[in-house]
Amino acid sequence: MRLHLRKLIILHVFVCLAIGAFSQEAAHEALTEKKEEKEKSAHHRITVAIMHAHIPTISEGGSKKTFAVPAWAFDYDYWFNEKWAVGLHNDLIIQQFKVEKGGTEIERNNPIAVALVGLFKPAKHLTFIGGIGREFEKTESFNLIDIGLEYGWELPKEWEISLNLKYENKFEAYNTWLFGVGISKSLR
Repeated sequence: MRLHLRKLIILHVFVCLAIGAFSQEAAHEALTEKKEEKEKSAHHRITVAIMHAHIPTISEGGSKKTFAVPAWAFDYDYWFNEKWAVGLHNDLIIQQFKVEKGGTEIERNNPIAVALVGLFKPAKHLTFIGGIGREFEKTESFNLIDIGLEYGWELPKEWEISLNLKYENKFEAYNTWLFGVGISKSLR
């Protein structure tokens, strides 16, 4: 009887150890799944970028040239998941310049472009951006199409640094290429 009792006790100890090990593994898997779920969940992202806007302008002699002028970008994005987002992207050109519209020369003074965009992230670092909006300026405002690319690197604590390239086509006016570097913060 004692031999039988010892075997039961040893069997009971092994069963308890196996259950404990299995429970720890299950708990670890649950924590890992929660972490991955959190990373994929919806979140907000705010971006500030310093950019160069390349604009075809009119020089003093009447010839067309492309000038690079300074610009800032202030963007807000709402990410539904790890691949899709919508955003409000805003660009402020910090300079006065002249462009041609329909054969006449118009002056632009610190125009602000606001666009409602969709974002698609097919790969870890690359994001495609596209949308419509309007460029506002005190003399005349233009509708626009905004198309862009963003290549970003994740930093600790929900920060990201990115290279940005975008093209703005102002209907019946002029086009702008913008290139810059941005810093983003994700808010969960």
